[in-house]
Amino acid sequence: MQISTQHYGTLKNGRDVQIFTLVNDQNIKAQITNYGGIIVSLEAPDKEGHFSDIVLGKASLADYEAGHPCFGALTGRVAGRIGKAQFEINGQSYQLEANNGPNCLHGGLDGWHLQVWEAKIIKEEGIEKLHLSYTDPDGHNNFPGTVSAEVTYALLENNALEITYRAHTDQATPFNPTNHCYFNLAGESAGASTLPAHIVHLEAHATAKTSEDMTLIGEKSDLVEGLNDLRKPIRIGNLSELSPRNVDSHYFLNGGRTQSPRHVATVSHPQSQRVFKLWTTEPGVQFYTAINLSTEGPDIGKNHQAYETNGAFCLETQDYPDSIHYPSMGSAILKPESDFYSRTLFQIETLND
Repeated sequence: MQISTQHYGTLKNGRDVQIFTLVNDQNIKAQITNYGGIIVSLEAPDKEGHFSDIVLGKASLADYEAGHPCFGALTGRVAGRIGKAQFEINGQSYQLEANNGPNCLHGGLDGWHLQVWEAKIIKEEGIEKLHLSYTDPDGHNNFPGTVSAEVTYALLENNALEITYRAHTDQATPFNPTNHCYFNLAGESAGASTLPAHIVHLEAHATAKTSEDMTLIGEKSDLVEGLNDLRKPIRIGNLSELSPRNVDSHYFLNGGRTQSPRHVATVSHPQSQRVFKLWTTEPGVQFYTAINLSTEGPDIGKNHQAYETNGAFCLETQDYPDSIHYPSMGSAILKPESDFYSRTLFQIETLND
């Protein structure tokens, strides 16, 4: 695998941003920027060998800076919702920004997806990797503790885009990072008409219950066949509804957190014969089919056309986001005595008829 570096642009504050191109021997190509750690593109072949970009995003750095729904970005310091945008830890109360109804979503208004990460190319076990680092200071977005975070991206020869997270803190703090990549295996601009044909299979035993405003309530819900039971492959179009009840839900993965990544999900697109396989060490995943995309004004994509609602899917590997309120449900809390480690792989395959 090889990594090349280019200047991507300059932010309004004058900071220069780079974009990195990762290519393997099968000519799978990923582009990642150190602005928000965003996966800008991921090109993979269909059954006829034609390559297409399969991740949604923006046409330029300026477009990303203007605002976007975390397209392909590193999301933290807590991905997902912290209920009522407040919590208590070690006897101290903290009030967060309520940027999603009454809740704090994805770490607040100045989350990881808006930060310029320090970038360098490293080599681990003979593999070139993009190494990103960011120091999230004490009090930023009203969270306690200084968190030192490192994320590496590598494009492996088995066509897996590997994402490895490491972090430590000097104070206990809620912590739950992920990557918020939007995929459409038919192509990033193929639109909502192509999503129902995708077949999804997810090894999970329960989902997290929420209130109507999507606040987590510390309870699990049994899976319902035809609605949110994905343990057997099912066409997304065959789900009885596409709503927060089933396609913006936290799923508890079988086996919980693991030391090494295990296969937890497969999504396939029969027309292109592209197959997406998800591997992770995380205990949960948020399954989301972009039901909020372009609902509050158009989200203009790479081809300068608006993306459509339900035009993509996300599988965000993570712990239970509101563990600070419901510790029996997860362990999304980072403490000084325990460093954080997590590894996720997005593997792309192409079937031949």
